Amino acid sequence: MSKKLSLQSVFSRPWFWPALIFVVALGVRLVGIGWGLKNDLHNQSYHPDELVNWGMSQQIKPAEGKFTPGAYNYPSLYLTMLRVSSDVVSGYGGAPDPKDDDAVWTYVSKCHLAGRILNSIAGALTAVFCFFMLRRFTNAFGACMGAALVAFAPAHTVHSRFQTVDVMSVMFIAACLVFISRLFEKELDAKKLIKAVLLAGTMAGLAAGTKYTSGVVLLALWGALALTRPAGWAKLLGYGTTVCAAVFVVTTPGILLDSERFWHDFRFEMAHTSTGHGLSFIGYPSAFYFQLVNLMTGIGILMVLLALGGIYMGVRQKQMWLVALLCFAVPYYLLIGRAEVMFMRYTFPLYPVIAAAFGYMMGYAHDNKGKLMFLSLVGILGVGGVDPSSGLRTTLIMSSWMAGEDPRDSAVRELRKNIEPNASVGIARDPWYWTPPFYKNTGLGPANARPEDRFRYLAEATDPKVAFYLPPDINERFDWDKRLLTEMKPQYLSFTSIEAYDVTRLQAVKNLDPVVQLQVDRAKEFFDIVRKDYEQAIVAGGGGPLLDDMAYIRPQVEIWKRKAKP
Repeated sequence: MSKKLSLQSVFSRPWFWPALIFVVALGVRLVGIGWGLKNDLHNQSYHPDELVNWGMSQQIKPAEGKFTPGAYNYPSLYLTMLRVSSDVVSGYGGAPDPKDDDAVWTYVSKCHLAGRILNSIAGALTAVFCFFMLRRFTNAFGACMGAALVAFAPAHTVHSRFQTVDVMSVMFIAACLVFISRLFEKELDAKKLIKAVLLAGTMAGLAAGTKYTSGVVLLALWGALALTRPAGWAKLLGYGTTVCAAVFVVTTPGILLDSERFWHDFRFEMAHTSTGHGLSFIGYPSAFYFQLVNLMTGIGILMVLLALGGIYMGVRQKQMWLVALLCFAVPYYLLIGRAEVMFMRYTFPLYPVIAAAFGYMMGYAHDNKGKLMFLSLVGILGVGGVDPSSGLRTTLIMSSWMAGEDPRDSAVRELRKNIEPNASVGIARDPWYWTPPFYKNTGLGPANARPEDRFRYLAEATDPKVAFYLPPDINERFDWDKRLLTEMKPQYLSFTSIEAYDVTRLQAVKNLDPVVQLQVDRAKEFFDIVRKDYEQAIVAGGGGPLLDDMAYIRPQVEIWKRKAKP
């Protein structure tokens, strides 16, 4: 009896549920956190942005008072954190000898890991902040369910293992919304009101200092003040906005200290989202529809529908805190809905709002029971993963993929067991993160090394030899050049789903831009020759997400062997 009472007293402690949420969410994110890092086969990470981000971070030198990375496709806060974590790695492990190539890449890999750990912590804290926000307006069940939505969201969990800016910026968004939710407390005195506004503005500034578009969360603060209209609310709005702007400048000082470069890169990044990303999103419907599909894929159809029900119920019941969140969510959705680039990660800033609406709906159903009890059951099943591609079940599947050997590595190991002496394997696109590691530096991308250097590594490969058709002028090379098959005639041919997916699906799309159509036609002719002259020898991986920024973790790798002459 005493043990039971003791256990109940632990459950009732205010720290218990937040601590449990953090530990569980972090534990899930740490599984597979070493995915794609340097091993005996390859030097570079399989995530194409990590080496670029790390390289920019190394231009920041806090000890010398230099906080300008010289590149501003992203703001500087996460890059600064990455530089500090890299210094910690160097301090504890020692800086590598620059003449020792293997030691250098081992060090870089450790730095990637440090940056990933930061994001895993940020992802877990996002779930905790969602709990804190919801606990003000609903019961413990609803608050825990809202937190669980983020804790087990497959897309968010996967990206928490990447050394990129997205998950960190969402953590600051969630923290901002926590402080905004305080504005709706009854009998909030003036001192606490000002503190909440200043902290919300600070978090909005940190969000913007991590990723530019995340600064839109400031609109939630504006909406909250306009809805509650406390004494001097217009002045408070000015305070919050000023603090947000000041924090952004402090975290990204290049806007003042390197303004010409800043505005050049900022304009480039904004133009990039409105002009597309190669072939990745051509032929798809409007981003307004596509991003809704991304939300349902990354979170779950059932949970998004329940969240929409929670929004309807909250607005109907005049839950002004939820309306304030919509003051951010709706403009942000319109922002990403107008873009031509439709990565799934662009929906992440909406996750805390979806979690809030879902948690409110779950709490409301739990309180009213009766006819609404089934909604609680549906929500539990959704979080658990009954919905295809969502919830804890899918998160565990993807985690097992990332914890195991990558298909690119598996394919190379299998090929080396069976390849004939002096046989070569051909690749039809520039080597990069999509290329199986036939040699250690396949992952050097266009931002990391000159084409001449990248193809020098390719030419030096011996286990196996690697063939790629290069015309006399290296700048005239193109993907899916059939001359690789008709003139060089490698004994084996390798390609992955990351490379082939878009050119394959676009074969069914009509009225393409002539430049795009040329690429699609070249690929079709290339694969026609492959099917005629080659037969499939090795298939590894597959079954994973197809969307660009999720496809990294589980590509299908195909290696074909030239048919024997009759």
